[in-house]
Amino acid sequence: MIEFLFVIPVVVGIGLFLWLQAREKQRALAGQSRLAVWRLVIAAIAGLVMLFSGGCSLMLVPDAMRGNQYVDPIAILVVGGVPFAVGLFIWWLSLRRGNG
Repeated sequence: MIEFLFVIPVVVGIGLFLWLQAREKQRALAGQSRLAVWRLVIAAIAGLVMLFSGGCSLMLVPDAMRGNQYVDPIAILVVGGVPFAVGLFIWWLSLRRGNG
């Protein structure tokens, strides 16, 4: 069962990369500039960071809002919000296009 948990992020990351690559192929067919493959890989990794840190944090938010004594809203923001924000920033940087 534990081995299966390691496969899930890999499959999700590959799917995210293939989706981004298909998006770039559509841009190329429309005559627009494409991004490099390494930028798509970085965007896929950042997307995984956002998915898992943000998703796990969202599962704990309802308990924090109800005032559960074992779930602290500040801890949720630090443990899940900071990696989500960093992943979002890296994702934005990797998909950003220059003026060229």
